[in-house]
Formats: sequence, C-alpha cells, structure tokens
Amino acid sequence: MPAVVAASGSDKKFACAYCHLPDGSGRPENAKIAGLSTAYITAQVRNIHTQERRPAKPGWTPSALMKDALADLTDEDIAAAAEYFSRQKTNSFVRVMEREYVPQHGVLCGIFIPAEGHAVPLRQAILEMPIDVERFERRDPHTTYIAFVPKGSVERGRNLASTGDNGRTQPCAGCHGEDLRSGPELEGPPLAGRFASYLFRQLYGFKSGARAGDSAQSMLSVVANLTQADMIDLAAYAASLNP
Repeated sequence: MPAVVAASGSDKKFACAYCHLPDGSGRPENAKIAGLSTAYITAQVRNIHTQERRPAKPGWTPSALMKDALADLTDEDIAAAAEYFSRQKTNSFVRVMEREYVPQHGVLCGIFIPAEGHAVPLRQAILEMPIDVERFERRDPHTTYIAFVPKGSVERGRNLASTGDNGRTQPCAGCHGEDLRSGPELEGPPLAGRFASYLFRQLYGFKSGARAGDSAQSMLSVVANLTQADMIDLAAYAASLNP
C-alpha cells in the first residue's frame, strides 16, 4: 500500500484508505474505487480538484473532505494511489431489496442507520444502510449493507438500461457493457455492484450540472429526459448486479 493511501501526512486530512477503505471497497457516502482503471481514477481526482466534478448535494461533507485531502497531492501521489486501487478486486456487500415499508432509521456520519421504531413508508427513495453499525463505524471493508428500493425498481431499471425505453434515453451497454461491468475497450466505468445511493447521486449530478467538464459530456444526453424515479430505478438495477 503506497504511503499516500495509508497515511494522510496531516492531522487535518484523511488518508485515501480512511474513507475509501484499504481495499477500495468504499462506503455508501463515498465511492467504491476498487478495480477502476488508473486513467479513470486519475481523471476524476483532477476533475474534483478543478471543481468540474462537484457534489450533487452542495455542502456534502465527504466531497469536501475529498477536496481537502487531494489539495496538495503531487502527480506522483495521485498516480501511486490510482495504480494501487486499480489492482484491487471489486466486491459487493450490498443486498438490494424492494419494499413498500422499511425499518425505522436515523442518520450517522452522512449515512442512514437502523433505529428503534415502527416501519415507515419508503415511497420514492433509496434507503441504504449497514446491517451492523459497529462494523461500519470500525470501517470494516466487509461490512454488509441493505439498499431498500421501491417495488419494481430493479426490473424497470433493467428495461431502461437495456432498451433506453423507446429513445427516452440511451442503452447503457454502449459505454458500460452489457452486464454493466465495462471493459478495456469501453469508455464508461463499471457500474455493477456499486452502492445504489452513490449511483443515484452521480446521475443526479450529471443532470444538475454538478458533474461537468469534458468527461461528463457523454452523459448529458443520457440523463436529459430522466426523472428522479428513473434514476432510482437505474441505480437499484446496477447495484443489484454482481461486479
């Protein structure tokens, strides 16, 4: 593990492995970066630094921490971290479940957590949270999660991703592969098995303009006619797949 991944070099910053975890598996409030190409990781780091890639929700704490963490990194630091994470195996510890009612929940560290109380309606939303909060707090990379999504989301997302719904959007396979695992010859990153709430935030970011710049141009026509319900469905489908 490179020093830039293992240690921050400052009491005021977090090391890469603190947020994205030593194996790059990440958590719902940030990105799973294991197995992404070095070129893609490097490009996203630079886009965050230039603010071409901003958080979908203004003031999102994990994004602010990321911006601070990379502010004084050298090109060599970024290259070392990107190479390291690109060699890590991509795993998913998320189970996608379609429900009308979901467990009572609260918020901790920018993520939902289970709470005492009666079940509540999910409505049109994604509720993604760790099963074991203590393991989550200990930053265990094998922490398991449940992503509760509206009923029918996975199949609606599958249809939208595979057909484009009669031209309303573009099928995902052209850039991300038939199984959404991407490949060396494809432009888009792998999406299968990533956190549902993270995937939704990225789609929302493309549509809102929070993710801009050259690397975002190919997504603008994809999200142009998507509703938030569509984005939830696509995120649910991609998260349900085996990476």
